[in-house]
Amino acid sequence: MHQSTPTLFKTIVFTDLDGTLIDFESYSPKVAGPLARKLVRRKFPLVFCSSKTLEEQLYLMKEMGLSTPCIVENGCGIFVPEIFDLLSDQPSKAIPGFGKLVKLGVSNLKIQKVISKLSLDMGIDFRPYSKLTPLKISKITGLTAAATQRAQNREFSETLTASLDDEVWKEVNTKLNEVDLQCLCGGRFYTVTSKEYNKGTAMKMLLNAYQASSGGNWKSIAIGDSANDHDMLQSADQGYLVQKTDGSWDEMDIPRLKQITGIGPHGWVEAIRDAIGLVP
Repeated sequence: MHQSTPTLFKTIVFTDLDGTLIDFESYSPKVAGPLARKLVRRKFPLVFCSSKTLEEQLYLMKEMGLSTPCIVENGCGIFVPEIFDLLSDQPSKAIPGFGKLVKLGVSNLKIQKVISKLSLDMGIDFRPYSKLTPLKISKITGLTAAATQRAQNREFSETLTASLDDEVWKEVNTKLNEVDLQCLCGGRFYTVTSKEYNKGTAMKMLLNAYQASSGGNWKSIAIGDSANDHDMLQSADQGYLVQKTDGSWDEMDIPRLKQITGIGPHGWVEAIRDAIGLVP
């Protein structure tokens, strides 16, 4: 009897940043950084997938000594470094000296107009980044002046810093959905983006690009910590949920999702150990 050859899979890792790959409070990559670099050296593609801007993610790559594709602003853009031949069939903007940015979501100017109108209609000051001074943002986030500027330079999203009840946020999201936008909590603040694109859709797009570029079969691993990562975790072949700073896990109804014991980057290290067998 003919015995079929087992299908070999290559593994690609998609990871959230704040509270996952990097520390939630200090934004430091110290804990997971060595293993992330080891992962890349061993030829496992690593893709940042975050609500952070391109400038923020490029800065983090430099700090970690990495050059990798990244999904920015909750899936509304995909950055591809010059050394990668990916998504060449997609319209993109050149980032001189770095690579290209594939634009997927709507402009932040459109989003800001919608938020301004919704603020008037609901009588709520959402305290968006675009309306706050850099000094104010620095005070509420703990970011340096330079980091604040990187966080404010958004192309496809707007960050809302207001403290509102969950029910109010649900109402806000319902109203945004009516104009094809969505509002998701990233653990610290809420981010408004296009409803059409999210971390999951961008992840699938990039995964397909890897398959088209190199051939073969790919297994996707995704690691996150909050509701903002739901679409990414659901779209992966295997999702990992690390603990939040209080030791809890966000509630998510996702098949095969593994809850990892370990807060933030400590959980990230354990997830890589479970998925691939690599240790620092």
